Amino acid sequence: MKLRDQIDAHRYLYLTAIAEPEDNALLLRIEEARSESPAEDLTINGTTISGLRNIESTESCSSYEIRFDWYVSYAVRNEAFTSIDEYERHDGRLFCIYTRSRFLDFVKSSTFASDDYPGKFTHYGFNCLNHIVDVASCDPPSITMVRGG
Repeated sequence: MKLRDQIDAHRYLYLTAIAEPEDNALLLRIEEARSESPAEDLTINGTTISGLRNIESTESCSSYEIRFDWYVSYAVRNEAFTSIDEYERHDGRLFCIYTRSRFLDFVKSSTFASDDYPGKFTHYGFNCLNHIVDVASCDPPSITMVRGG
């Protein structure tokens, strides 16, 4: 199984680090997360919600580094403020490759990047718990498994 498919097959992901190791290069560290803790009840203002579980990344979870050696643009959004948009077209669930998106539209309208220069670019999306990361790049990222298998 390709690492992209492996990442996409996880139930949950956390973004644990984001950095620019050098000018215009982007490094993401993402980790698988699971809900393995015992179920608990939570009572708020007299209303009880049952069967809640923490979602955590532990040493038994897979971890990946995703590196873009060069990018046109990237953005990080708070997951709590995103919604499904029927306009967008993509392949994947957690590691998405878009053919149409609001982010691609934004990059095309707010920069002079085009198919002529720097060349055809693609929108890669990473749907993590708490963070959504969007990257426009001419080249696919390199992916390294840091932990797991």
